[in-house]
Amino acid sequence: MGDIKKLKKIIEEKREKKARDRSTVDLEEVDKIVERMKRKYADQGMEMEEVSGRLRELRGIITEGKQADLEVQTAEDLKVFVSPLVRNLGKFYLALKAITRPIEKMISRLPQVKQLSFYLYSANMNISAKQFLAILTSVSLLVFIFSVIILSTLAFAFFPDAPVLAKSLLALIISLTLTFMAIIIGFLIPRKRAMARGDDVSRELPFALRHMATELKSGLSLYRTIQTIAMADYGALSEEFSRTINEIEEGTDTKLALRHLALRTQSKALRSSLIHIIRALRTGGNLSEIMNDVADDVSFALRMKIEDFGQKMNFFATIFIYTAIVIPVFVSILGGIRITPMQSGSVFAMLPLTLPVLVVFFLVMMPMALGFLVFFISLSQPKV
Repeated sequence: MGDIKKLKKIIEEKREKKARDRSTVDLEEVDKIVERMKRKYADQGMEMEEVSGRLRELRGIITEGKQADLEVQTAEDLKVFVSPLVRNLGKFYLALKAITRPIEKMISRLPQVKQLSFYLYSANMNISAKQFLAILTSVSLLVFIFSVIILSTLAFAFFPDAPVLAKSLLALIISLTLTFMAIIIGFLIPRKRAMARGDDVSRELPFALRHMATELKSGLSLYRTIQTIAMADYGALSEEFSRTINEIEEGTDTKLALRHLALRTQSKALRSSLIHIIRALRTGGNLSEIMNDVADDVSFALRMKIEDFGQKMNFFATIFIYTAIVIPVFVSILGGIRITPMQSGSVFAMLPLTLPVLVVFFLVMMPMALGFLVFFISLSQPKV
């Protein structure tokens, strides 16, 4: 009887020791790694709500000995980039830290920085927000230097009699304006690339959804179906599904990984499709039928976009005829009447259609108007 009590005591002591060991698995170190993960995903553009599932799984991954490299990408890493242009810009930034660091701090105060990380992550650009700001700082500084040199040279060449201070001040103001425009355009690059990636995803989505519906109907699991789409040739959509597969293999729940995909994508069609899929996973609906229905809805929406664009083109055609034909002919007739000597004392003589004005109108204003019209039409064109 005493041996049994002694044995129970030994078992209890072992249990207590295991509990103590489990509670002291260097949780402080685990918390540090979690914080580093938070910073990493913040630099990659993932909001905390998006990565909560992965961070929740992190403790188990670490205690099982599956810790990965969690270092945050910095500006110093630009020196080893594959692209020679990025490498040289990174070296330029690091060589002039005394100048580039204050400029980067000024740029980082702009409101566009708040969404920079998200669009970098959404566009699948393999670069952190810190690195992008370093590149943008180098580009803006180079734009300022070259614009000052070029504008100062032109000012002294074409206006030799003007005061030196006035020429220098004008060159400085224009250079600062060009530099600010370069910074704004730089911030637009990740957003445009993310939007273009979303358009590529939407273009392939109906075919991929029908492919998934067929795979599910044949008896494959959703995970295997996602793997099939990731390995297929659906362009950006396959890449996004590959990122989702990586998240699932890291321990993220399938529904949460699909939610991450819906949050980061710029494709409204894919976002809507994933919402239906997640809802079906929660309620236990027939995924195959749901995906076929969603594919039909997406195809219909894309067809409606094309029809709407065709109707818009009728209106643009009218504007184009007036802008490119009617207005130039009308201005040419009025200008010809204006410069005729017989009209020197008539009402037409009051028109400001002199020869220099006509030259500016036809060589500057008309090309700008037509270029803007063509640019607006290209923006309105559905990417399907």
